[in-house]
Amino acid sequence: MNQELVTEDFVAPTARVSRTAVIHPGVRIGAGVIIHDYVVIYSNTIIGDRVEIYDHCVLGKPPTSPGNVARRFKKRYSPLVVGAETILCPGVVLYAGTTVGEKCLLGDFCSIREECEIGDECLLSRNVTINYHTRVGSRTKVMDSTHLTGNMIVEEDVFISTLVSTTNDNLMGRAGYQEKRILGPHVCRGATVGAGASLLPGVEIGENAIVGAGSVVTRSIPPRKVALGSPARVVRDVPPEQWK
Repeated sequence: MNQELVTEDFVAPTARVSRTAVIHPGVRIGAGVIIHDYVVIYSNTIIGDRVEIYDHCVLGKPPTSPGNVARRFKKRYSPLVVGAETILCPGVVLYAGTTVGEKCLLGDFCSIREECEIGDECLLSRNVTINYHTRVGSRTKVMDSTHLTGNMIVEEDVFISTLVSTTNDNLMGRAGYQEKRILGPHVCRGATVGAGASLLPGVEIGENAIVGAGSVVTRSIPPRKVALGSPARVVRDVPPEQWK
């Protein structure tokens, strides 16, 4: 889709938009789109064909702060883009500058901050939160109430279970925000992260690796290894028949 700023409105004739929805100027809405009650769509938003947006979603929200956030916001962001045939369940909030791929399902109250990139056919379940400038690869599944931190990479075909926490600053804000130092985990293709695990800043979960439920990952996990515990330790290999 075109990532240039949206300067003209366009609503396809076949789109169905509720009378209670609020559509700001500078929005493009594709063919066959369904927009339910009390949706708010800010300017500079592009919605692909056959997207369905359920009640109380907010799209294209610009990041705001009263001055107590260390990271500086840009004056202008690229458009929010929602790919064709994606479904946004009630209460989803998508910030400006983010791209959501085609045929994704975003569960109730999922929130994605600015300048994130979500691939095609992803599942982000209820109450998933994704911070700024994070990439999630295609066909990845992230389960309920998990938080993906800012400046994080999740590759394709990853499974992340419920209540997983991730962080990107070992100093926990004591040194302010420095772009090069603030770095979230990198979860490689085909990896699996169990329920309630905690991934610390900068660690890499290798391709097809498994992190057990409740583990605290303080060091990188090699590819095709199973790691358990707090701190997580490698305990065995992942059998080849379980590789993705």
